Amino acid sequence: MTEYVTITEGARRVGLSDKTIRRAIHDGKLAAHYPQPNKAEVSITDLESWYATLRIRPGETQDRLSALESQVSELTARVVILESQLAELSSIGARKQIQQPSVELKLPEGHVWLSDFADQHYISRNEAQHLYEIHAIHGQPISKSAKGRKYIAIGPKGRHDFYVQLHTRADFVTCDDCPHEMIGEQ
Repeated sequence: MTEYVTITEGARRVGLSDKTIRRAIHDGKLAAHYPQPNKAEVSITDLESWYATLRIRPGETQDRLSALESQVSELTARVVILESQLAELSSIGARKQIQQPSVELKLPEGHVWLSDFADQHYISRNEAQHLYEIHAIHGQPISKSAKGRKYIAIGPKGRHDFYVQLHTRADFVTCDDCPHEMIGEQ
């Protein structure tokens, strides 16, 4: 005679959750017997034979572990190669930077870079550039490289224009030379 147990008891006997047993029944992998509506029971022999199909064969774990160790070893070797290539590329880039001569521009006497002046007064460089472009700040463009990038140098008049345009802002920070009177330049 075949012995039947509840799903909960069957799960306890094989060491699985009752949800796993219910899923196997639902998927048709494990036969169930319904002595009453909403009460399923499973045969011990069916349960043990189904559970046997779940178990890993002897040696399978070791085989999988060996395969994974081999993959890790291969990936580690690839990482070492990539790191050495990256180091080589970085050193090439550093050599190129060292070999390129830096362009040092001479500012006309009494001039400062507009960007440095804006930083000194805690004003956005973009806003200072915009004021230059609409002629609210007087200065002169100076090419810094062969690529045509131009930086703006401002003299006493430009510094005074800068002060006049921006000194009322809450984020404006004064310096020792503020209000930047226009001495010597008209």
